[in-house]
Amino acid sequence: MPWWYAVVESRHQAVQNPTSPDKIRLLGELLRLGPESSVLDIASGKGGPARILADTFGCRVTCVENAPEFAAVARERATDLIEVVEADAKDFEIEPGAYDAALCLGASFAYGGLVETLNRLKPAAPFVAVGEPYWRAWPLPADVELKDGWEDFLPLPETVARFESADVRVVSLIDSSLDDWDRYETLHWLALDDWLAANPNDPDAEEFRERGRHYREQYLRWQRDLLGWAIFVCSRLGT
Repeated sequence: MPWWYAVVESRHQAVQNPTSPDKIRLLGELLRLGPESSVLDIASGKGGPARILADTFGCRVTCVENAPEFAAVARERATDLIEVVEADAKDFEIEPGAYDAALCLGASFAYGGLVETLNRLKPAAPFVAVGEPYWRAWPLPADVELKDGWEDFLPLPETVARFESADVRVVSLIDSSLDDWDRYETLHWLALDDWLAANPNDPDAEEFRERGRHYREQYLRWQRDLLGWAIFVCSRLGT
């Protein structure tokens, strides 16, 4: 049975979030990474950001990814500086103080939410960077239909406050542009069209076609204007 995200993110190689390689490099600069640095990347996907950071800064990166489809790609693209661990984030033991930075880009669901993610990662490193959605406008229009979990998102000030409730300080953020969003979302459309053309008789084809149609309509009608996403760079209090 095909996995939805393996299908629709088949064209996403460098990054699997609404951001860009240049912004991942900016993140590395903000984290002051260098050849002596060690980075933990939780829910690292295909390892795109890990490869960008390792190639740019010469740092070592430990990738933890639960999806076999993504972990396999990450292993293929890994260099000597990158270790890929196929495991559930909750089962991966993090040694306190073992890293210079800990990342979780767009996958705080791996620990059940943002605050729990911060609580799990902040002992690992003096700096934690988490990619997280937020609402650009508030209150939302009455006709907005939220996906599962989206009801927990907040406007930007309240999102920062939620971060800082975990005893960290948000010291920088790297926001997604409309270009970032359009690249991320429209690659889904192209990948799904490719898959449907190649698999017209798959038992899941009609469900995937309808799901893709619905998500595309949501994006064009309101998501593009209302939903933000940013990488929030945090320091532990006292760091």
